[in-house]
Amino acid sequence: LPQVRDVQPIKEIVDKGGEKAQFDISAAIQWSSEYQILRRIEYYVNKYQPKNLCLAGGVALNSVFVGRCYEFFEGIVENIYIPPVPYDAGLPIGASQILWHGENFMNQPRITWKDNSPTYLGFTYHKDSIEEAIKKNKDKVTTEVVDDETVIDLLTKDDNVISVYGGGSESGRRALGNRSILADPRNENMKDIINEKVKHRQWFRPFAPSILRDDVSDWFELDVDSPYMTTVIKFKEEVRDKVPAVVHFDGSARLQTVTENDNKWYYNFIKKFKEKTSVPIVLNTSFNDREPIVETPEHAIKCFLGTHIDYLYFREFGLLVERKNELQ
Repeated sequence: LPQVRDVQPIKEIVDKGGEKAQFDISAAIQWSSEYQILRRIEYYVNKYQPKNLCLAGGVALNSVFVGRCYEFFEGIVENIYIPPVPYDAGLPIGASQILWHGENFMNQPRITWKDNSPTYLGFTYHKDSIEEAIKKNKDKVTTEVVDDETVIDLLTKDDNVISVYGGGSESGRRALGNRSILADPRNENMKDIINEKVKHRQWFRPFAPSILRDDVSDWFELDVDSPYMTTVIKFKEEVRDKVPAVVHFDGSARLQTVTENDNKWYYNFIKKFKEKTSVPIVLNTSFNDREPIVETPEHAIKCFLGTHIDYLYFREFGLLVERKNELQ
């Protein structure tokens, strides 16, 4: 792209063309970004013929671009790894790893993770912290002790949107099951429902499918790992109508692949959802509303009460939170 030092021409195009002009400009920037980056990577892929590719930095957060890499380097690159914190603030982590493990530096042994490196690095809040937060809002909420099966039943009826909270918060810019809002992906109206109840964002912004890793090949055109929600690929055409709430207009999705080693609770929850519905996918979006993803139990209750989320589930302790005024 030529450098644009004066934004006035772009502003005039948008003012004149409206929403379509915005889409056209966004599409052009996306295409140009893909072209420039793929052209630079192509030299090294052709030279070294690597089966594995690792990408980091701010552009690695562009999940559409990552999916294009699989297409562009088909037959050569088989696996693309994006670290859980790939953006510019995460680059110092990679620099530290080079120094720590590099043969010409400290030469320390590498760590082998089973499946993926852990990304739930935030502080884990204990039950007393949750109970204290609930106590502060005792005039507004009530709680009930339930199990995962009860939550899954709620998830599959009455257009319910349920926030889940437990374990350490995720590093990086994705909610991966510990600070998530979940919904039934089979509901064709769920995108609008979540935007109305919680997110209040543009109609075209999608929600992610969290899918059991073992089932990816049955649902997507490419059988790839995407544990940190970093890759957009297409659903198989014959299954798209089964999960309309998580399918982009072009049939693609930014998936999160889930294994038992990555997140045991989330894996088992999706597995139970599959047993009930025959669909190994739940809709997942971050637990927030135009603010940072919730961190503490108090943040969770504040966000819950400030939106129209139907239930809040403190999953580790089986505590289901509801609003009192909705029960009266």
